[in-house]
Amino acid sequence: MSESKYIIIGDGAAGATAAENIRDRDDEAEIHVFTDETEPLYNRIMLKTYMKGSLPKQYTRLHDENWYEKRDIELHLDTRVENIDTENKQIEADGTYGYDKCLVATGGSPRKLPQDEGYDNLKYMWTMENAETVKESAEDAEKAAVIGGGLLGIDLAVAYAENDCETHYLIRGENWWSRGLDEEGAEIIHRKLEELGVNVVTNSALESFETEGDEITAVVDENGERYEVDAVAAAIGQKPNSGIIDVEKNESGMIETDEELRTSEKDVYAAGNMVEYVSPVFQRKIVNGAWDHSEAMGEFAGRKMTGEKGEFEFVNTYGVGHFNVQFLSIGATFGQSVSKKYSEDEYRRLFFEDDRLVGAVMIGKTDGQEELRKLIKEGSPVENKEELFE
Repeated sequence: MSESKYIIIGDGAAGATAAENIRDRDDEAEIHVFTDETEPLYNRIMLKTYMKGSLPKQYTRLHDENWYEKRDIELHLDTRVENIDTENKQIEADGTYGYDKCLVATGGSPRKLPQDEGYDNLKYMWTMENAETVKESAEDAEKAAVIGGGLLGIDLAVAYAENDCETHYLIRGENWWSRGLDEEGAEIIHRKLEELGVNVVTNSALESFETEGDEITAVVDENGERYEVDAVAAAIGQKPNSGIIDVEKNESGMIETDEELRTSEKDVYAAGNMVEYVSPVFQRKIVNGAWDHSEAMGEFAGRKMTGEKGEFEFVNTYGVGHFNVQFLSIGATFGQSVSKKYSEDEYRRLFFEDDRLVGAVMIGKTDGQEELRKLIKEGSPVENKEELFE
C-alpha cells in the first residue's frame, strides 16, 4: 500500500484498537496517536477493581510505550489536540500534522454536579488519574455519599464500601439503573449492595451541600435527609469531548456518524463512547459506552480507514462483577419489555421492538446469552417471547 498518513485522536479502547488494525493492514502507513492522558492504554473496566484496593495498578495496563514502538506507531502522550482543520486535512497539537484519514475517539468527560464549586473532597470517575484519587479518598474517608444511579455509580459506591467506609448511595429514581431494570430486578442489586455495606437510598435527589471551607461536610437531599460525609463521589453522566472538530453533532454535542462510522466530513471517522451512529442491527441511532463496544468500533474503523467494505454491526455485552451473582446486559434497553424473576437471586428482562428482540438484562440466570445475542443481531421476529425466558 502507499504511505498513507493516519491520525487517531484518543488512546482508549477505540483509538488504540484502530491503530493496531491499521498497522495490521498497512505496513507502510504513518500512524500517529494523540492522547492528553499521561499513560498508554489501560483497561477502564478494571479500574473499578483497582479503586476497591483489590488489584495493583500495573494489572490495569494493557499497552506500554514499547507496544507502540514495536508497531511503528507514534504515540503522543500528554498532548492535547487543539483543532482539526478538515479543509486542509491537518491537526494542531504539539505541532501541525497532516492526514489522509483521521479518527476522532476522544470519548467524554464526567458531567459535574450543579452544586459543585470546586470542593476538594468531591470526586468524579473516568480516567486512571480519577481512579487514583477515588482510591485514595475511599481509603481515607470514614463516611461517604455517592450520587448517581447508573453503571458507574455502582462502582463508586462499592469502592468506598469495600474500603470500610460508611457509604450512602443516593439514587434519584425508584431504583438503580431504571433504564434497564424494573423494581423487581433492581431489588436483587440493592440487596447485594447492602450485603457489601452500601446504604441504598432511592428517590433521593441531591438538594445541597453543607461545607466548611473547601470541604463538603454533609449532603442534603430533596427529602430533607442529611448525611454527614468526609467524601462525596458523583457519576451523573458524561459530556462529549467533541469541541475540537466542526462536524454534525446531536443536541447533546455527540459526533454523529453513519453506519460506517463516517462523520459529515470527508475522511474523518469517529468511534468510542459519546459517538452517535446509525446501527443496522437496531435500525436507529445508537450511543453505547461499553468497553467491548468501543473496542469493536475501533477495530471496524481501522478496517474502514484502510479501505475495507461493510457496516458496523455489533451487539455489546456489559457486566457488573461486584456480587456473588452475575449481572449481564446485552444489546439495547428500548422498546417494550417483559421480565421474570425465577428465584431470590435470578431474574431476566427482555426488550422488544416490533417483535424483534433488541436487548436482555440477566441477573443470576445468564445461560443462553450467546443465543440471545445472536437473535438480537439477526433481527428476526420472535413468535413466542416466553420461550426466551427458558
